[in-house]
Amino acid sequence: MTTATQTEGDVTIAIARDPALVRTVRLVAAAVARRAACKDSLIEEIRLAVGEACAVMIGSEEIAAPEGEQIQVQLHTEGVFTVTVTGRLDGVDAAFADVGVDPWALLQGLSDDVVVAETDGITTLTMSWPLDA
Repeated sequence: MTTATQTEGDVTIAIARDPALVRTVRLVAAAVARRAACKDSLIEEIRLAVGEACAVMIGSEEIAAPEGEQIQVQLHTEGVFTVTVTGRLDGVDAAFADVGVDPWALLQGLSDDVVVAETDGITTLTMSWPLDA
């Protein structure tokens, strides 16, 4: 299930923890970035970053998420193009730690501004790109 809402300058998408929905979020993020006049080179970075962030949040199929739990993606286009992805990372950190990989490493290469915060088991990832670059 995918739900999208829009307010002035913002688009919010809520998706079920289903890997099949990541492509939809990538397409929406690219379309919003294009409408916000981001350069083509940044649109591809945004598309890749949103897809990777959602994939990390969703995790593997081996991780059982509570029924009805969603990943929320907010796209903000005022001043800079900001993407905020919020969700629960149950077991994901342990899976990446076993192989010595930072789950956010790719995102840090796609955006110069990556902030990851956790509050009460909910992880919030924020990335941004300039609109006029």
